[in-house]
Amino acid sequence: MKILAIIVLFLASMRASSGQVPENEEIDIQRILDDIAGSQDHDIPYETLYENLMQVLSEPYDLNKVTEDELRLLGFLSASQVNALIAHRETQGEFISLYELQAIPGFDEVTTSRLSLFVRLEEPSSRMNRSIIRRIADNRNAYFLARYDRILEKKSGFSADGKKFQGSPDHLSARFRSSRPGDFSIGFTVDKDAGEKFLMKPVTQLGFDFSSFHIQLQNKGRMRNLIVGDYQIQAGQGLVLGGLFGLGKSGGEPVNTIRRSNIGGLPFTSSNENGYLRGSLITFEATGKFLVTAFYAQAGRDAALESDTTDGQLITALQLSGLHRTPNEQRARHAVRETNAGMILNYKTHGLDAGVIWNTITFSSPVRRKPTPYNQFAFSGKQSHNLSLFLNYNLGSSALFSEMARSVGGGTAFLAGILTSLTAKFDIAFAYRYFAPDFHTFYSNALSEGSTVQNETGIYWGWKYRIQKHFNFTGYVDLFRFPWLRYRSYAPSAGYEWLLRIRREISKTAHYYAQVREESKARNLSADRTTVYVTGPAVKRNYLLGAGIRANPSLTLNTRAQFSTVSINNRTTQGFALMQDIRLDLRKITVSARYVLFDTEDYDNRQYVYEHDAWLSFSMPAYEGVGVRHYIMARFNPGKRLTCWIRFAHTRYTDRENIGSGNDQIAGNQRNDIKFQMRYKF
Repeated sequence: MKILAIIVLFLASMRASSGQVPENEEIDIQRILDDIAGSQDHDIPYETLYENLMQVLSEPYDLNKVTEDELRLLGFLSASQVNALIAHRETQGEFISLYELQAIPGFDEVTTSRLSLFVRLEEPSSRMNRSIIRRIADNRNAYFLARYDRILEKKSGFSADGKKFQGSPDHLSARFRSSRPGDFSIGFTVDKDAGEKFLMKPVTQLGFDFSSFHIQLQNKGRMRNLIVGDYQIQAGQGLVLGGLFGLGKSGGEPVNTIRRSNIGGLPFTSSNENGYLRGSLITFEATGKFLVTAFYAQAGRDAALESDTTDGQLITALQLSGLHRTPNEQRARHAVRETNAGMILNYKTHGLDAGVIWNTITFSSPVRRKPTPYNQFAFSGKQSHNLSLFLNYNLGSSALFSEMARSVGGGTAFLAGILTSLTAKFDIAFAYRYFAPDFHTFYSNALSEGSTVQNETGIYWGWKYRIQKHFNFTGYVDLFRFPWLRYRSYAPSAGYEWLLRIRREISKTAHYYAQVREESKARNLSADRTTVYVTGPAVKRNYLLGAGIRANPSLTLNTRAQFSTVSINNRTTQGFALMQDIRLDLRKITVSARYVLFDTEDYDNRQYVYEHDAWLSFSMPAYEGVGVRHYIMARFNPGKRLTCWIRFAHTRYTDRENIGSGNDQIAGNQRNDIKFQMRYKF
């Protein structure tokens, strides 16, 4: 009966039977990101989050091996859908075709279509027990990528009369990766930012300012995961080890994205020069239900140092830009040594996922930040110790998640919540969080309003209602308090944020969406340091309208309008951006273009939106000021294994004579960017 059902589904489908996305099909990553994230207006690392998502798109999970945590990592599957997929595989046996997904309870056409981009089925011949060297050599998921881009105008830091940037204005990067999900991964990344010197350390850096590498083996007997090189860790709910995953509050998926996936160690492949560990990690299976993960890492970190007569060199700030263009930036490069060690004890059984996390970070010099009113509880010293307990439990269509952490010698943090499906069409999420002002962690990434897991309490409620199969209504409400002062708000304060979004698929080729979001936070209104700071609410409202249509198999059009207002101290400013996208899919070439008009009164009203870019590249500029921007990108395939991208972007302002400031200032009101990229698949 199972085979008969698959045959019927196959005959009813117009799609190809392969689990892989066809080589000539360009996935609309912007559509996927809009569906999941909804808006890009939060203080989270979108670049790395999007790159992680695109890595999964390029290297889909094996549907017969994908774990619950890997499915949750995608961000759009509900707890009941994840449980149903795993239960189907356990009771019915391995999947034979992707079309079998349509037979799983709770999987509609939209979910099945989206998931099919992230999973595949390996052919039986590829499952043979071959040596790792042979699997790498035969792997079709191997590629080499090289990228070049630059701004055509000269920044003041490159000027001959006062040159401060030590290198050329060219941005160069390259990467190689060969991998098979659930089996192995090997790769490296090198990167030189504009203004950085080339051949700084030709032996250790391969001529580039930043280099990264990794070797990973998975599922070799009791050894579940081994990584040597650069990696990131996500465990529990991200209070101590959060990696660079998790969208947090999301307009597109406000229910599923608030729970973090306890996925453990993953290779770090980004050119982002922060947020990774360099060393080794191993996860082994002590028993069938008990996993032990141990990790150790050592790496140089950028920091500003000052001399102290008592303690010698002091770290006054850890610098995160990753730029090493000027003599001052080069002096801060890897100025301190960070040693990171820890262990994760994890017990997993059907429905239960619990564990303990221990993490110790040691700096080669003491950290002592320059005192300001808002950083009185900031970390100080050479060592940071954190201990946490996490407990997750799945029960039918519901999922409970929680983590409690404590900084040794400091404060505590706690996060707990529930995801549940009240009906087949109505999903909700509820979460509570408490982060003490003196809770200190450096690799956290949990549900929060602030940029760090510190000095915050909050209650979150999110929902997703499927009015019809192709008509969704989503939203959330978040109430939060800051017990201590914070940047730009020198008094304890409270605030709120709410969002409503509707999205409808009119047909398989047309859709529209609308979104409104309001956020209120306290802001300093005066800075009379002789008395007391006066604060008041800053209320920001965002409005978003968008529509898209695939006019024919070759032509896709998307229109988007964004508008915002910011009200502070009885004064309201506003900004908007109006954009039109066009995409042409021809036989061997795909052309994407956008034209944008923007007008914002101040930086608070800057408009963010993702732009189409080359594969594994990222572009999300802030449309700020008054002007126009347009870009055009062409993707073409000169050969079966070779793909090339060419991108040109132009921005012209009408409200200024210079762009930027300091060393980054450009004389004139125009900026032009070019980018070339090639990828060769082995």
